[in-house]
Formats: sequence, C-alpha cells, structure tokens
Amino acid sequence: MSLMLMVTKLLLLVIPSPQTGCAAVMKTYHMYHAESISAESKLKEAEKQEEKQFNKSGDLSMNLLRHEDRPQRRSSVKKIEKMKEKRQAKYSENKLKCTKARNDYLLNLAATNAAISKYYIHDVSDLIDCCDLGFHASLARTFRTYLSAEYNLETSRHEGLDVIENAVDNLDSRSDKHTVMDMCNQVFCPPLKFEFQPHMGDEVCQVSAQQPVQTELLMRYHQLQSRLATLKIENEEVRKTLDATMQTLQDMLTVEDFDVSDAFQHSRSTESVKSAASETYMSKINIAKRRANQQETEMFYFTKFKEYVNGSNLITKLQAKHDLLKQTLGEGESGGRGRQGGCLPRWVVLWPLELFHMEIPGTWWNEAGSWSHLPG
Repeated sequence: MSLMLMVTKLLLLVIPSPQTGCAAVMKTYHMYHAESISAESKLKEAEKQEEKQFNKSGDLSMNLLRHEDRPQRRSSVKKIEKMKEKRQAKYSENKLKCTKARNDYLLNLAATNAAISKYYIHDVSDLIDCCDLGFHASLARTFRTYLSAEYNLETSRHEGLDVIENAVDNLDSRSDKHTVMDMCNQVFCPPLKFEFQPHMGDEVCQVSAQQPVQTELLMRYHQLQSRLATLKIENEEVRKTLDATMQTLQDMLTVEDFDVSDAFQHSRSTESVKSAASETYMSKINIAKRRANQQETEMFYFTKFKEYVNGSNLITKLQAKHDLLKQTLGEGESGGRGRQGGCLPRWVVLWPLELFHMEIPGTWWNEAGSWSHLPG
C-alpha cells in the first residue's frame, strides 16, 4: 500500500490532467463551427432573396413599370446584393476560424494521447523504480545484519538462517515490480484513446493543410522542430545527471556494513565492545552523517527525476504534434497537385481521430486562451 501511495503522489506531481485543456479547445472548435453554420445559413437566405428578386424582375418587364417605380426597384436590388456580399465575407471569416480551431483540437488530441500512452507504457515502470530505489538494498542490509548476529549467537540455527539468507539473495526488484503490475493489471493497463468529437455534422475529421492555413502550419512545424531539438539536448543532460545521481545513491545503499561479528567476540568485555563499536563505521556519528548525506542525495534524485519525466512528457507531446504536422504537410503537397474530388480536397490528410490536446506557448491557441499571431 505504501508503494502505491508513493506512486500516486508522484503521479500527481509529474502527470497533469489532460481533460481541462482538451475540453477548452474542443469548446472553442464547437463555438467557431456553430458560427460557421449560422453564417452559411444566413448566406443561403440572402442568395434565396436575390434569386427571388431576380425572378420578380424577369416577370415584370421594366417597360411595364412606371417611371417613378424604376429607381425604387434598382435600390432594392442593390441592397440585396450588398447584404449578400457582407454575409459571404462573414461566412468566409467564420469558416477560416473553424478550420484553425479544428486543427488545434486534432493536434492537441494527438499530443495528449501520446502522453497518456507514454505514461502507461514507460512512466509507470519508471515511477515504481523511482519509489522502489534502495528498498531492496536496505532490506538486504537489514537481514544480513540480523544473520550476522544470529550466526554468532547460536550456531545450531545455521540451517534455518541459510533459508533466510537464500531468500535475501533472491531479492529482485525488477521481478517484484512485474509481479505488482501483473496483480494490478487493471490499474496499469493503458485506457482507450480519446476520440475526435465532430460538432453538428462536421465531416472534416483531419488536420487540414489547405490554404490559407498551410503556410501557418508550415511555420508551426518548423517552430516545433526547433523546440524539440533544444528540449532533447536539455533532457539528455538531465538524464545524465539523473544516472550519475542514481549510481551515487545506489553506492550509498549497497554499502556492506552488515557484518557485526566484532560485537560478539567472547574475549571482550561489554565495555570494550561498546568502545570498539563507537570507533567503527557503525558509530552513531558516522550513521548520522551518512543518513544526512543520503537524504540530501535522495531529494536531489527525486528533483531530477521529476524534471526528467516532465521534460520527456513535453517532448512526447511535441513530437506527436510534429509528426502529425509533418505527415499533414507532406501529403498536402503531394495531393494538392491532383484533381480534387469527393467532399474533401485530396490534400486534406486522413489521420486517426483518437488524438489529444496540449497547449504550447507561442502557437496558434496559447495558454492564455487566445489566438497567437505568427511573427513577421
């Protein structure tokens, strides 16, 4: 239970909840799509009025109209045409916003799904290793101290002590970790991926690389590529520091200080045994120093472990967005030269719906909850 509690606490520290950001970007997409539908409906209404006016003009010859009615007829036609132009512009604007919001939604779905998959495939094992570090070594040292004392107190118990020693020798942290994960497979099994939720009959369920967002996506792709290169270098340095710290901590935890045979020399008096013990590695002063040094190293190890996991999570999410944009832009360029057909252009990339969300500062939909502008 203590191991599960430690894993849960670490989980709350290094794994952010994906649902809040995903819901926000989905809500934005739904809002813009609803506005696009409304603008399209108003545009169709204006087109019907224009057609109706045109039919009336055909039925009533201008020669049959009185001279004073002709300017009024022309004014009515111009008003309808002006209204249609305004609604056409509004529809185009709303459609562009909807496309951008849908793209952000799909990209963030991809990032969050990748992060969740990484957690259940890699991070769970690493979290258990992090919480379990030193447990088996400390347990082995404790039992070996006990064994050393028992062997010197009563040689007749050697057979029973050999059984305990064999059990200590067979302690295996990796095997124990796998056993715990197998026993709790429902907890450590990756869940179903989040799927794209289309809004009000929207048939586009892929990241769209059509103009005018193609140039923006290309710039965003290069920004992600540069950001990933920097993060990988930084995270690799953190990993090296983490490995060195872990080795130092393991060296502290595997010190062979379990032999207490000197305390059971029959030729010594009680006072001489106490004096000898105070001068050895097991003295209280030495133990206090080692414990303080070990605690400081453990805190540094946990800090670096958290930094490494957070960095690798960010890299996983950005890599998912980068890969999706790379495929989108690649297929967009090859498909854009062919003939368009069906309900979608050929250069709209087909991509799985089960994608997630993650906000990236400086991209189209930033952490402040507003659209970001491209530089230049």
